Amino acid sequence: MVIRVAMRKFLIFILLAATFGIPSFAQAPRDTSAAATSSYVLGPDDEIEVTVFGQKDMSNKTRIRSDGTIILPYLNAIRAAGTTTAQLSALIATRYKQEGILAAPSINVEITNYASRTVTILGSIPNAGVYALDKPYSVAAIVAKAGGIRPDGADVVVLTPADGQPPVRIALTDMSGAAGRLVEPGDNLFIPKAELIYVYGPVNKPGSYSFTPGMTYRQALGEAGGPTVAGSSRKIEVRRGGKKIHATIDDLANPEDVLIIKEKFF
Repeated sequence: MVIRVAMRKFLIFILLAATFGIPSFAQAPRDTSAAATSSYVLGPDDEIEVTVFGQKDMSNKTRIRSDGTIILPYLNAIRAAGTTTAQLSALIATRYKQEGILAAPSINVEITNYASRTVTILGSIPNAGVYALDKPYSVAAIVAKAGGIRPDGADVVVLTPADGQPPVRIALTDMSGAAGRLVEPGDNLFIPKAELIYVYGPVNKPGSYSFTPGMTYRQALGEAGGPTVAGSSRKIEVRRGGKKIHATIDDLANPEDVLIIKEKFF
């Protein structure tokens, strides 16, 4: 059972990776590669390092202020928010030339701390953390970027939007629907533990099993190895929230249901 669940999670990750072109499980929680930073749009509270080649005293690390500007040696405020690192490098070089401070400045800007355009992903995922939105990401793509789902995780994401809207539950298998929703800066994503269904009585492997949407009680019984010679698939009891409910073996199950197989009358 554990191997089967792990394989299912792995296959979902491979599908996500193939669909969105996401790197492997070794992806770091913060992507600071050149590809990531080249298209990232700077914003307030992002921290950058400005290097003026050949002018060590003019190079410094600074944080973009709440009004979107930065202050550099010998220059007034420069608008940094809304630019990429390459655009800001060119803007700084232009300002130093216009002010007559440097004749041919060579400038490099690197991001040392992302803060303005990020999402947070936590829960049953290999690389939980804060991710920079260096380009548009769907829910499924950002999950794949964080390493996919751990074997103990559910195939769903609980998304808490940054705009204050209520949390939404998104099935990662819904590639053409909700899983394709783009995440926004400030969104929080959580991968819950896998939901379970419990099977007891005269069955070959009683215990807890991963619940999947659309599962019937017959399928849950199959996960438990089927009934023993003493058990009957026609005689079942289902408990939900501690209360007995009326159900047949081919009814749809709910997460956390307890299926009890009864003994045959010989």
